[in-house]
Amino acid sequence: MKLLNFTFIILLAILGSFTLQAQDYTPYQLPEPDDLSPFFIGSINESAIYYGAEPYNSGNKPVLVFVHGFIDLANTWFAPGNDVYDRAFDDRYRTAFVAMTRGEGMWVNGGLLASMLEDITDHYGVSDVVIVAHSNGGKASEVAMFHENKSHLVDRVITLGTPFKGTGLADLAETPALNWLVDFIGLGGGTSTSTTYYMEGVARPILDNEPDNEPHKFLNFGAWGYNKGTTIAAPTMLVGGTYLNAVGGGSSTGGNDGVTPYYSSTRPGGNPQWPGYCAWWWCNDESQYDHIDITFDYVMWNEIKPYFQGSLGSFKMTEDFESQYNRESVLESNFEILSTMDGYAETFTIKEEMGQVNINLMHPQEENEFAIVNEKAENLNLIAEKSRGHNQGTNTSILLENPTVGTYSIESDAEFAAMISYEKGARLLFDNSKIRYEEGENITFKTEIVDTDELAVMTGVVVQKTDLMGEPVKSNGIVVEFEALGNGEYVYSLPKGLEEGVYNLTINAEGNTFRRSLVAGFVVVGAKENQLEESLVAQLNLGNYPNPVVDVTTITFDVVEKGNTFLSLYDAYGRLVKTQDVSGWDAGQHTIQWNLGELANGTYFLELRNGQEKTTRALLKVK
Repeated sequence: MKLLNFTFIILLAILGSFTLQAQDYTPYQLPEPDDLSPFFIGSINESAIYYGAEPYNSGNKPVLVFVHGFIDLANTWFAPGNDVYDRAFDDRYRTAFVAMTRGEGMWVNGGLLASMLEDITDHYGVSDVVIVAHSNGGKASEVAMFHENKSHLVDRVITLGTPFKGTGLADLAETPALNWLVDFIGLGGGTSTSTTYYMEGVARPILDNEPDNEPHKFLNFGAWGYNKGTTIAAPTMLVGGTYLNAVGGGSSTGGNDGVTPYYSSTRPGGNPQWPGYCAWWWCNDESQYDHIDITFDYVMWNEIKPYFQGSLGSFKMTEDFESQYNRESVLESNFEILSTMDGYAETFTIKEEMGQVNINLMHPQEENEFAIVNEKAENLNLIAEKSRGHNQGTNTSILLENPTVGTYSIESDAEFAAMISYEKGARLLFDNSKIRYEEGENITFKTEIVDTDELAVMTGVVVQKTDLMGEPVKSNGIVVEFEALGNGEYVYSLPKGLEEGVYNLTINAEGNTFRRSLVAGFVVVGAKENQLEESLVAQLNLGNYPNPVVDVTTITFDVVEKGNTFLSLYDAYGRLVKTQDVSGWDAGQHTIQWNLGELANGTYFLELRNGQEKTTRALLKVK
């Protein structure tokens, strides 16, 4: 896989059938494996079908179609040390390696794959093929088969680490404060259709209820060895796996491979062939691989080859997968997330009982330096374990062993993101049992702070990210202010009548000596547009220019009725950054200027409140 510069890729609305024609990709003929250039991987940069050389006496065996993952373009199959093409040729299988698009997700890639399947079956003169799909390639395959009506061209699909129910890494990438992290996570700009809430709330209901749905055609291989990687991507998988462990992708749900939680790796009604994470007294090495290693021939070829032919009903399913492995209904956070896009210092607070503190940093260049400095401005001179990730991206890990009480800062010469995990101390819990809401339903968030007696300020931001088919929409967001119920419990109910779409939720809990972060999301279906309760939107007008803002922004707003009127600016976690009381201003339109030059780059939310009425506008701060 390769990292891409962060871009938002607008996906096509494809409620109806979407099929690209042959001229949108190019067919190529590969030489025999021994004659293929070792630099071939670098030339895969367009939508194409790469037909393998046809081995002698291969007519009695199925044609294998290799389908790549989300930001890969079939490069992984030809990566140094991966001899999938050689193994297939030596075992006399005809092959086709498809290159669809980088980062455009399941619907676009599925439409393109549907057209490619017609060409491949015509090319080889066969009625159907066997698909071997990595990661999001498995989702593209089900779109091609059931949404694009090409299931008759596919005998079976063997999937390797496909997130059929999404991944928490995509949830994280969709958070306004951390959008740029997709470069390090490796999921590309179209992460919206890989979130756990999009897959469960939108994609699964569509695909699992298609008239010709045939889940028995899917043979699924899910892995859990995120910390066992052997490729250049291993450091990134380690960071991703550590995060997934913390947000419901740990041993209780089968573990994860650094990108895909095991519970997500089998299509509903499909055939899981590897067991997940083992009990503490024994370990199952069979599935102990990370998300990239699972594509390499020495890991998977002999495992999947027996499944190329034979009755689908003859393959034994991993026992009781559906009831044994499911996502957690309660998300838990013992970590906080810090992010900076311009290298300024970030701070965090330590309590005596926090035990070990793990700091995982993601940054663009191997030579980037980091310092942990205490409140006395003393550099702790800690040893940072640095490992190279994709391309130039690197990961740095720093362990604090029972650090003393105090405030610490992370200082760097570069942009970075940090996940700081605490062995002890406060934990933030979130009720994630329901993520799909029908029009008119009440949407209530319930959170809880445990393992501390401190009171917390609980804030958050809700942002609509896409429509139901993954196309980005412009959203001004809703700032969430939780009500404390006592005993560490907090609640917030969203206004009724939200527009139909997919929403990201960021929660921030902050006490005197701790801060915890959590990311979730939900889907609203069947709602009518622009039906927010009148009492919450009224006729308030609010705007600012320029947007994005470098230093000074001009804000225009209406005061409907004199008294109890405030302008406020919140960060991407819902924390109040700046406010101005304009309660004494007369009714009518007003204009003021705010200097935001000292603020860190990122997404902010400008809010106008007039009595019980409020409205919000998103604002982007840049250099």
